[in-house]
Amino acid sequence: MYLAWGQALFVGSRRGIGGPIRPTGAVPRRLAWHGITSTKRGAWTTMMSTKTAWGENPALSYRNLRAIIGYVGLTLPAVLLLAGLVDGHIESSLSAYYYTKVGNVFTGALCVIGVFLLAYRLASWAIDNIATTLAGIAALGVAFFHAAPKNATLSQLRLSDVHLTCAAALFILLGAISLFIFPLDMSPAEKLKWKWRMNCYRSLGALIWLSIVLMPALNWLARSFYDDYHVFLILEAICVIAFAASFILKGHGQASDRYFSKMAEQPPPPAGRRPPDGGDALPAQTPQPTGRP
Repeated sequence: MYLAWGQALFVGSRRGIGGPIRPTGAVPRRLAWHGITSTKRGAWTTMMSTKTAWGENPALSYRNLRAIIGYVGLTLPAVLLLAGLVDGHIESSLSAYYYTKVGNVFTGALCVIGVFLLAYRLASWAIDNIATTLAGIAALGVAFFHAAPKNATLSQLRLSDVHLTCAAALFILLGAISLFIFPLDMSPAEKLKWKWRMNCYRSLGALIWLSIVLMPALNWLARSFYDDYHVFLILEAICVIAFAASFILKGHGQASDRYFSKMAEQPPPPAGRRPPDGGDALPAQTPQPTGRP
């Protein structure tokens, strides 16, 4: 089901929500044969995939996927910190909880986030799709290459270097998605009507990047304070919460498109109907008489 979400093509702005916009006209046969249909919106035609469940609104499912990613990220630091309070010991970082009773929660949540980010825009290769795909790979790297435990061996230290590299890449990419990509996904009308939302995306992205910069800076300037007050853990939690809030806002902050809802109510096209050999578009259906001859 998640792969179907990732394969759906949608449009919401000049750059689109992942799908193309073309001038009003018929659907090209190369697209129609692959299950692409169109919805006329003034002088433009929205192209969308019909290869989703019959009756499912693909744009709404796409936004739900964003929100799910955000909710998983939002609950992760809360669960880890609560487990630390119950055990009476707060770890030095979120990654250190892998070696506690909630280690499976840490790994599982990152796997869910990584897989969802990969399925999120895997079908298209625009710059924003590449960013989410790389972020998904980085999340899986954080999940499977663990931080070094106490008294770590040489091989564990090397795996820890991979873990830290993936974590840094993940936070940098998530900050870029919120700072640059999400605001560009908004149409000009949305930017005028919900300017505060665009400012929220940019503020959350800037907060992620600021936290990344503060991690090594505070460690160098005030090492004892940095270790005694779990500053690294706090900055990590801020990054995760900011990313989660950005994705939740993007998922639930946009109203469902009534054009997509209307298209989702239509029955799927007849299976096996190939486009004609000549021309670029499928011909219009000719109404057939329903009465007796």
